[in-house]
Amino acid sequence: AKCRRRNAPVAPMGLITSLLFAGPISALYGASQEGGIKGSVTRVTDYFTEKGLSHTDLPAALVFHELISVGFAAFTWTVCYDIQPGVRIAKPLARVPGASKVANAFDRALTFSDGKMEKMRWLKKIPLVKNAAPRRLTISLAESLLFRGTVKPVTFGVKLYLSYKFVVWGKNRTTPRRGLACLTLALPAD
Repeated sequence: AKCRRRNAPVAPMGLITSLLFAGPISALYGASQEGGIKGSVTRVTDYFTEKGLSHTDLPAALVFHELISVGFAAFTWTVCYDIQPGVRIAKPLARVPGASKVANAFDRALTFSDGKMEKMRWLKKIPLVKNAAPRRLTISLAESLLFRGTVKPVTFGVKLYLSYKFVVWGKNRTTPRRGLACLTLALPAD
């Protein structure tokens, strides 16, 4: 209990730093651009059609893109849960004057979040998280959202490219190759 009390302002400070940077970062990768989400879908569709994919290829490309996104989200959430980057970064910020007042407000929000997560009985049935600390899950989610928001300008393009390559690979596997069976070896006549 003594150790917990000493580190109490650190976890909320980690959440504070995550939330302070998440908004501006989301604006960087186009969350508030003209057209909103619909405009983003149009830009993605345009990318795939410019690369030569037909409209029948788009569902596979979009599904693969989303699978990569979900996998990356789960990976970053797990890593953030394990290494707790917000705690490591926020330790110096805990000594800043006034930090305890802000940390207390976020501590109340986290207490509220703890209560909500305790009511989620279905969460206890998932083997990966049934023994996880609810507060740590909440903070690590915020940390992973911050990280993914930061690297989104890079990862979004990579996911688009990988989705395109996946669809092309799938089309090449299902398309019969012509000419390979027709090769013959011409031997010189004696």
